[in-house]
Amino acid sequence: MFQRLKGAIDSRIAEEQAKAKAAGTPTVGSGTVSRSNSARADPTKRTKQKTKVVGDGARGPDPSEFESAFVIDDDEGTPESTPSATPLITDTKGTTMTGKSSPAPAAVANGEGVNEKSEAVPKPTTPSPATTAAATELPVEVLQKLRKLDKLESRYQELLRSYRIAHARAVSIEPFEKTLKENTPLVSISEPEALVEYLNQLSLRGDMVMDELKRVTSDRDLYKKKFEEAEREATDAQAELEALKSSEGVKPSEEPQPEDQAAKPTDSKAPADVKSPVSSVLKIFSPKQKPTEPEGASEDFFSYDEEIPQLQSELQAKTTEVETLKSEVVVLQKDLDAFKEKNKGLSTTVRLLERQVSESSEKSASNSARQEELKELQGKLDASTKSISELQAKITEKEKEGTDAASSKAAELEKSQATIDQLKKELKDLQTLQDGDKKKIKVLEGIVATLKKNGEDAEVAPAKAEPENAAAPTTTPAAAESAAPAGAKKKNNKKKKKGANAGKDTPAAATEAPQKPTESATPDAPTNDLEAEVEKLKAEVASRDVQIEKLQKQQKNVETMREKIDELEENYLQVGHEHVEAKQKIKELEAEKKVLQQKVDALESSISSQIEHREKAGQAEANLKSMTSDHDELKTKLSTLQSDLGAAEKLASTRYKELTDLRDVLQKAQPELKSLRSENAALKTTKDELAARTGELRKLEARERELRGDVGSFKKQAEEREAEVKALQAQLTSETNGRVRAEDAARVAGRDLRRVEAEKIELSATGEKASRELGAVREEVLKLRTRVRELEAEMGRVGAENREVRGEMELKVSQYSSAQSLVGSMRDQTAEMAMQLKEAKEAAESLEEELGEVQRLLTERTREGETMRRLLSDIDERAEAKVREMRERMEAAVEERDRAEEEAATGGRRRAREADELKGRVREMERELKRALEDREALDREAKEVKRRRDEMEGVSARAAGEVQEVRAAMEELRTALDGSERQAREAEKGKVDLRRLLEEAGARYEKLAKTLKARETRLAELTGAGRRVSGDLGGGGSRGASPVGQGVSDVQYLKTVLLQFFEQRDRKLQQQLVPVLGKLLRFDGNDERKWNAAIAAK
Repeated sequence: MFQRLKGAIDSRIAEEQAKAKAAGTPTVGSGTVSRSNSARADPTKRTKQKTKVVGDGARGPDPSEFESAFVIDDDEGTPESTPSATPLITDTKGTTMTGKSSPAPAAVANGEGVNEKSEAVPKPTTPSPATTAAATELPVEVLQKLRKLDKLESRYQELLRSYRIAHARAVSIEPFEKTLKENTPLVSISEPEALVEYLNQLSLRGDMVMDELKRVTSDRDLYKKKFEEAEREATDAQAELEALKSSEGVKPSEEPQPEDQAAKPTDSKAPADVKSPVSSVLKIFSPKQKPTEPEGASEDFFSYDEEIPQLQSELQAKTTEVETLKSEVVVLQKDLDAFKEKNKGLSTTVRLLERQVSESSEKSASNSARQEELKELQGKLDASTKSISELQAKITEKEKEGTDAASSKAAELEKSQATIDQLKKELKDLQTLQDGDKKKIKVLEGIVATLKKNGEDAEVAPAKAEPENAAAPTTTPAAAESAAPAGAKKKNNKKKKKGANAGKDTPAAATEAPQKPTESATPDAPTNDLEAEVEKLKAEVASRDVQIEKLQKQQKNVETMREKIDELEENYLQVGHEHVEAKQKIKELEAEKKVLQQKVDALESSISSQIEHREKAGQAEANLKSMTSDHDELKTKLSTLQSDLGAAEKLASTRYKELTDLRDVLQKAQPELKSLRSENAALKTTKDELAARTGELRKLEARERELRGDVGSFKKQAEEREAEVKALQAQLTSETNGRVRAEDAARVAGRDLRRVEAEKIELSATGEKASRELGAVREEVLKLRTRVRELEAEMGRVGAENREVRGEMELKVSQYSSAQSLVGSMRDQTAEMAMQLKEAKEAAESLEEELGEVQRLLTERTREGETMRRLLSDIDERAEAKVREMRERMEAAVEERDRAEEEAATGGRRRAREADELKGRVREMERELKRALEDREALDREAKEVKRRRDEMEGVSARAAGEVQEVRAAMEELRTALDGSERQAREAEKGKVDLRRLLEEAGARYEKLAKTLKARETRLAELTGAGRRVSGDLGGGGSRGASPVGQGVSDVQYLKTVLLQFFEQRDRKLQQQLVPVLGKLLRFDGNDERKWNAAIAAK
């Protein structure tokens, strides 16, 4: 943006320089009088061109360039400089101090000074009333500037209204963007697709969590089913064992169906080949016995036939106690009845048990190998967990380093911002001091110039006087004696500051120097004191320049700090890359850990099944042996089985309660997270409200300061108007005197000379009016020939006064040209200071942009950074468009001003030639009072027309300056808004970090709960007799599975409620304008929009 502005400014400077060169060539006149007049006109034009180039050289129209001109105008309005005839303080004080001084250099340049002075010597006391009248006359420039101020006031209200409209639009966007920044990763309302994408990502994340939960619940259901099957097989095996014990009491002759009984065990062996928990348990509890023992065993069981009904009754009592176990109890009763009928298949089942024992011995060998494999996998798992813990420790260290670097960088940025603000304040103080010193220098130089010219005029008068006037007042020779050294010193100063004007004044002083007698240096004391004070002020200005150089060095230090910030950014980028790599490694290790954990779980389940199989096989063998030994052992076995069954039921019930408690804890964790989020949102809203209230308070304070400044300006205007009224009253009293005709003629001549420098008139109109005036003059000359004899005596006196007033006007013109050159130099210095201030502001802006980039790197959200940059580029483009528009308007006004100046210059030269022609006829014109009065009235009308046109041009330029100033203020407010948004982004990032930490803690608690749930499920799988309570767990899993969907819905609802609370505290009109935007972004229906409108209306 700045490069484009710079290119446009450079091209504009080149065009203005070409115009200045083209306009500077025709300024040389043809005659002696025209050369002197053009010499007086050239410095003003050169000064104006120089000022114009300096104004265009800055980056865009800077209000400070106009403020410098306004400062001079305000100084003119003070009571000290009100009677001035020019816009500068130096000319005003010079005029008041010179009093009755006569224009020696101008008279020499015009070629008529010698004769007119010789005529003026016999009447030395007559200039006093004319000069006092001129002093009391209100200057035309003051009236013009008062009109200019009136137009600025009328235009100011319009500009303020348009600025408020633009500011209201900008403010209406800000609240919604703040809400987006707080609750979403979005930063602007210009991308509704990004918000839709964010909401889709939230729903997708909820779906992924739901799928994962479904997968976990399905795995849990599968394990529970396996557990149920194992329990059923255990009950079947126990029933089979009871059947074996009971079948031993049956006679050996009752073996009608041995083949059928043998078929079922063979059929049961087929599923046993599959290595599943159900088959392994069936194998363990299937009846097996050695083939050499059936006869002995049958002999032992024959003695216990009487207790079989008792055992059956006990089994039936057991079944009545476990009726709550649903299908397991029914299966147990059916298997018991079936195994009572299978007495003859005992031998085959014993052989089958022997085979299974042999197979279990083989499987025990394989189990040992699997145990070794499990140990190796466990070692790998431990190593992976250690590496994961190390990586997590490294990540935490890296995160701490990143946060420390970010905090240190933020502190450095704050320090740099503080130094920049301090530099800006010091620059402003230095500028104010420098302006004050420059004004003092101007005042003192004007005083010195007036003293010099007063002395020169006083020297010329006695040199041309006749011997009979030797008794004249002594004050004039004293002033003439003190003028020679002052003229010499002032000549050197003019060579340094004024250029061509000094060259014009030097010959006159050189020609008159030999005529002055050398006297004592006592009258030079005021001039020397003033020059010493000027030198002192120049030294102070040099000290201010040294301070400015120090500030530039401090700006270089700021640039070094900026380089350090770049290095910190690179280091932080490297840390971020390492952080990402560590995260990837952690993910890989976690995946490996999951695979190993699955393998470990599979091996543990297989080993546990094998161990159970082996233990139950040995237990079955012991039971078979104990069947032949003792019936009491059988009773104790039954009692132990009953106690085990009761303990298993109790343990299952306790495990179910624990699972329900864990589920409740998991469900309670989500409302806690929601409450924490709501508290965070409430804190953010309160913080935003506080920031808004403080911003409004600052705006009110700024408005109060503006109103006080306006009151002060109105007071100054009132004082100026009072001074103008007093001056007009004095002018009226002066016009009642007997010298009305001479004052009118002097005022006409003075206005002609001032219009050469300041007024802008059209060339054709001025020529035609001049021709008409010349014709009127000739007609009046013919008519008033008869009154020539009556006015000859009065004409001499009027002519002398006219020459004196004309000399004073020429003196004021020369002072004005010198003051214009000084103003040009001061404006150049002001432009340089403004450029330095702009460079400091650019450095501050670059630091702010770098701070934004660091924040975007911290959050790793490049998309948000791109949207922020687009928003900034849009704002800059709008500001550039406004600046370009204002500058085009200002350039058009400047071009019109240049054209008017050129026309005024050509008209002035033409007027100068006409004035030269009319000078020969001055004596005849002065004899005719009536013609002079008519000429004065016509010129007054013409002056009013010219003033009106010039006021219009000044109003256009002032409006352009005011618009540029408004654009600058808007840009400053946009920068402050950007700073506030960046601070809010930092606060939002802190809140996100806190939320992320809470989420991680919740995830850790969830993982711990999942681990404990899994461990307890495995423990529950090893128990028997708790199948009834599994269905309740299935229902609990379904309730847990539905929670993430509610979470996603609650997140959207949470965003809506937060935005609703936020907009309940804003302006109703702005809120009603933003409701349709929110409806598009959040997909509101009719009810939602009505709710929002009702909340806004209820405010």
